[in-house]
Amino acid sequence: MLKAENISKSFIDRSSGKSFRLLQDVSLEIAPGEAVALMGGSGSGKSTLARLLLRLLPCDTGKIYFRGTDITKLSGKELAGFRHAVQFISQRPESFLDPRKKLGYSLREALEVFSLPYAEEQALEMLDLVKLNAKLLERYPHQVSGGEIQRICLVRALLLEPELLILDEPTSMLDISVQAQILHLLKDIRAQKQIAYLFISHDRLISEWLCDRVVRIEQGLIRS
Repeated sequence: MLKAENISKSFIDRSSGKSFRLLQDVSLEIAPGEAVALMGGSGSGKSTLARLLLRLLPCDTGKIYFRGTDITKLSGKELAGFRHAVQFISQRPESFLDPRKKLGYSLREALEVFSLPYAEEQALEMLDLVKLNAKLLERYPHQVSGGEIQRICLVRALLLEPELLILDEPTSMLDISVQAQILHLLKDIRAQKQIAYLFISHDRLISEWLCDRVVRIEQGLIRS
C-alpha cells in the first residue's frame, strides 16, 4: 500500500554549516492491514522517515508510492486522496489542536478540510471506541489530560476512515498507566478497523506486542 524506495535525505548542520546525510537508500513497504514497527535510537532518522512518507518533507532521492502510484512529486490537491487515507498521530498531539477552540470544533475541522459532513452518530461511536465521554467535546485542550488529548486525536483521525496510521512514539509523553491504555486501544482499533500501522518506537517489547514485524533503523540505514 505505502512503499518507500531508496529514500535519502540530507540536512545542513547549523553549527558547522556542513551537510550530513541522515537517511541513505532507505526502502520500506507496508501492506494493507499490516502493522510495522520502526525502531531506532534518538537521531536515527525514524521521525524524519515518517515525515518523508507523509510528504511533509521532500526526499533528496528515491520514490514514494501509495497504492502503486508514485506520489513523490505530487503536491496540493494532487495529494488530497493520500492525505485523507494516511493519518498521522504525533507524540505531541496537542500541537494538532487549536487551544482557543473546544475539542468538538477540532473533530469537525478535520472533516471540513476534506469537505466531508460531520456525522454526530459516527463521532459518538468513535468516542465510545476510545472510551471517552461525549461531554469532553465541550472542553478546551488545556482542560483535559494528555491521555485524553491523544484519544481525541485518534478519534479525529478515525473519523476520516484512514487506511494507514503513522504513529510517531504516540505514548512517549504519557505516564506508564496511560501508555498501557492507549496501546491496548491501538491494538483493539486495528483489530476492529483493519487499519495498517507504521508504529515508530524505541521499545522492542511494545513493538513486538503490537506489530506484525519490526524493522530497525541505524545510522540512516534500515536493518531487518
